[in-house]
Amino acid sequence: MFSRIIAFIMCVVSVFTTPFSQFFSEIALKREFSKGYCESPYIVRPLDGITVNGVSVDEYSVVIPDCENNTLYSNAAQTLCDKIYKACGKKISATENAAPKAFIINEVLNDTDSFSLKVENGNIYITGSSKSGISRGITAFADEVLLCSKGNYELKDGYEFNKALSDYVTYEDFGAVGDGKADDLEAIVKTHEYANSNGLSVFANEIATYYIGGANKTAYVMTDTDWSTACFIIDDTKVENRSSWVFNIAPSQGGINITDKVTPLKLDAKNIGTSLDGKSLVVLTDSNVKRYIRKGANQNSGSNQTDVILADENGNIASETPLIWNFDSITAATAYPIDSETLTVKGGKFTTLANNDASEYNYYARGIQVRRSNTVIDGIYHDIENEGKTGAPYSAFVSLSCCADVTVKNCTFTGHKKYSTTGSAGTSVAMGTYDIGAATAVNAKFINCNQTNDITDNDYWGIAGTNYCKNLVYDGCALSRFDAHQGVLNATVKNSVLGHHGIKLIGNGTALIENTTVLSDSFIALRSDYGSTWNGELIIRNCKFYPTGIANHIIDAENSEDHDFGYTCYLPQRIEIDGFYVHRMGNNYLFTKVNSKHNSDSYNAEYPVVPPQEITVKDFSNLLFGKLLVSQNKAIFSDVKMTLISADSEPA
Repeated sequence: MFSRIIAFIMCVVSVFTTPFSQFFSEIALKREFSKGYCESPYIVRPLDGITVNGVSVDEYSVVIPDCENNTLYSNAAQTLCDKIYKACGKKISATENAAPKAFIINEVLNDTDSFSLKVENGNIYITGSSKSGISRGITAFADEVLLCSKGNYELKDGYEFNKALSDYVTYEDFGAVGDGKADDLEAIVKTHEYANSNGLSVFANEIATYYIGGANKTAYVMTDTDWSTACFIIDDTKVENRSSWVFNIAPSQGGINITDKVTPLKLDAKNIGTSLDGKSLVVLTDSNVKRYIRKGANQNSGSNQTDVILADENGNIASETPLIWNFDSITAATAYPIDSETLTVKGGKFTTLANNDASEYNYYARGIQVRRSNTVIDGIYHDIENEGKTGAPYSAFVSLSCCADVTVKNCTFTGHKKYSTTGSAGTSVAMGTYDIGAATAVNAKFINCNQTNDITDNDYWGIAGTNYCKNLVYDGCALSRFDAHQGVLNATVKNSVLGHHGIKLIGNGTALIENTTVLSDSFIALRSDYGSTWNGELIIRNCKFYPTGIANHIIDAENSEDHDFGYTCYLPQRIEIDGFYVHRMGNNYLFTKVNSKHNSDSYNAEYPVVPPQEITVKDFSNLLFGKLLVSQNKAIFSDVKMTLISADSEPA
C-alpha cells in the first residue's frame, strides 16, 4: 500500500514538474544560440567515428611546432580538427607538446607541390608544401575520403593518402603582397583573367591576408578556386561603385536574347516554342502584367511578371520547374546556357569593413556573385566589422542570380546590423540587409551553413532574402531566417534551426518543413506585405516551435482582403502536420485571424483569401494543457475542418 502511495505521489510530481524542466531546457537552448556560431543539432554526419588501429580519433592530439595564430602549421591543425569534427562529431585539439597518439604536422617540403598523409606506428604524419599549402591537402583528404565513407572509418598502419597539387596559379604570381595593407585587388583580377584564359585553378596563400580596396573592379572566376585558410579584408568605407561585386563566378557563355523566338505560354505549357543551344535556364518577363504589388511601409506598384524555368535543347520545360503564370505576351526572354562541368570555389576567411554610409536604400553589392550554374561554394567564412551608427544596406555577401544547381555548403555568414530609414509610405522602416541572396535561381541548396552572431538577436536583420526562385533548400542550417520575398516554387527546410525571423514564405507548390526548430514569433509567417499567399501544400514533420512572443498562433497570415497584390491569395490548400511540439501552455491556433474585420459570412471581401481545403494533424503536443484549433476567425475558416490523428490511433 505504501509503495502505491509513493508511486502516485511521484506521478503527480512528474506531471507538474515536467513543464518546468522543459521550460529550463528552452533557456539553455537560447543561451547556446546566443553565443553565435552554432551548428544545427539536427546535422547529419557521414561517419559514426574514425579510428586509428582501433583507437578512437578523439584520443589523439594534433602536434605542431607552434600554436601561434595564422601560421601554416596552426591553420593546418585547425583545418584538421574542423574536418574530423564535421565528418564524425569527434573533437581533437592541437598542442606543441609530444603526445603518445598524434597527428604530426612537423615538416614542410618546399621543393614539391604534393601532400601526403601516412599512418606509421599508430601515428599519422602529415606533410605539404609551403606554396600549395597543408590545409588544402587536409581538405582534399576529408572531401575525397572521409566524407565519402559511412559507418566507422579505420586508418591502419601502412595507409597513405597522396595528393598532387598542380596546374594552378597564385595571386602572388601576379604581384599580390598578402600583408593585409597593400591593395591586392588588381593582382587578384589579373590572376583570374590568366587562369580563365589558360584553364588553371587559382590557389590563395594559406597564411596571406589580402586587402581589397574600393576600386571599381571585379575578379571573374571561371575556374576552380581554392582560398583555403587565406584571409580577405574587403574595405567598403571608400568605394568607387557600391554595385561592383568583388568576385563574379561567371558562366562560360552569357545570356542569349530569345524574346523574338518564344511564343505566348500557358500554365500547362510543356515547351517554350523554340530550340536552344543546350540545357538552359530561361527567364521570362511580361512587363504588361504586374505581380507582387507590395502593401505596407515599403508599398510599391508591383514588379513585372517574371518566371524562371529549365529547358532542354529542344525547348522542353523541365517537370521540376513548371510555369507559375500564364504568359499572354512575353516582352523579354533570356536563355542562360548551363555549364555541364561542376566548378568549385572553397575556403577563405572574409571580413567586410562596413560602409558607414547614410542609412538609405542604397544597396551595396561587395561580395561574391554567382551567375554560373552547376557551382559549389564550400567553406566560406564571412564576418563584418566597423558597423557604426549609420549604414547603407547590403544585397548579400553571397548572391545567386540567373543560375541553376548551385550548392552553398559548410559556410558561415554574419547577420547585418539593422538600420532604419523612411519608407515609400512615408513612415520609418527597418531596411532589409542580407548576407545571403538569391534571385531567379533554380535548385539552390544551402547545406550545413550557420552564422557568427546570435540567430535570436533582433538587433540584426534576417540573414537571407530571395526572389523568383524554384526548389530552394535549407538542410542542416542554423540561421536567423528562411525568406522568400517575391515568391518561391517549392521550399524545403530540414534538419535546421531558424532564429528570430523564422520561416517567411510567399509562393506556390510544396513547402516541406522537417526536423526543424524555430525560435520566433510564429513558426511560419506568410508575408503580409505580399498577401500571405501560399498556393499549394504545407507539410510539417517532426518539428519544434519555441515562440518568442505572446501570440498563440503557429502560422502568421494577414490579409485585409481590400488590396490587389496582382494575384489571388491562397492560404495553404493542403496542410499535413506529423509530429509538432509547441513550447507554450494553453490552446494554440494553427492560423491567426487573417482579417479581423472579416467576422461574418456577410462580409464583402473585394479580394477574398482562399481558405485551406484539407488539414490533417498527427502527434501534436505542447508544454502543458490546451489543444490545437484552426483559428479564432470562424468566418474565414467556417468550412475548414481539421482532422486530428493521435500517434497510435486512426483518424478521430
